[in-house]
Amino acid sequence: MRSVVLTCVLLLGVATVAKAQATSGISHSGDAALAYHWVHTNAPPDGGCGCFPLNGVGLSASWSFDSQLTAVAEISVDHTGNALSSTKSLTLTSYMAGARYRLPRPWMHGEHALRPFAQIIVGGAHAGGGMAGVADGTSAFAGRIGGGIDLPINEGLAIRLIQGDYYMTTFANSADNRQNNLLFGAGVVLHWYR
Repeated sequence: MRSVVLTCVLLLGVATVAKAQATSGISHSGDAALAYHWVHTNAPPDGGCGCFPLNGVGLSASWSFDSQLTAVAEISVDHTGNALSSTKSLTLTSYMAGARYRLPRPWMHGEHALRPFAQIIVGGAHAGGGMAGVADGTSAFAGRIGGGIDLPINEGLAIRLIQGDYYMTTFANSADNRQNNLLFGAGVVLHWYR
């Protein structure tokens, strides 16, 4: 799975660089987003779900190479103080980068038309707190694939109505060393133009 994700990121990165070189001279723009995150995680390896929620925040920045292809980086921190209805805490900090593709909108027109996107980002994550157990204080590979919808308010501001990502981490858990999580988010996006 890791090889597939890394190959996809590499291909998107090469395409991004090639597109940037082909469009030199065209003004670039970007955005910064602040989003609330709710993460549905399944950390324990003991069969069943063992699921619990994390709440947190993500800060992302992007640089557009054209109207559809964007390089993106994100740092997020998600936390719970009572994992699995216990008194154990878990803080999951991630730092990832990758590519975002703004989907074509042939059915929507106008200044306030919804802007859907798909993205894939990979990087690392750090688990801390009592629930992290054998993973406490360690870092591991992390990756997310998903998308969302932005609603432009004006030229410089948009609302991220929804974001949904499959969120995989590879912390040691005495079983398969993999956690399959779901991340949902919403927030505010500030655009800049050059």
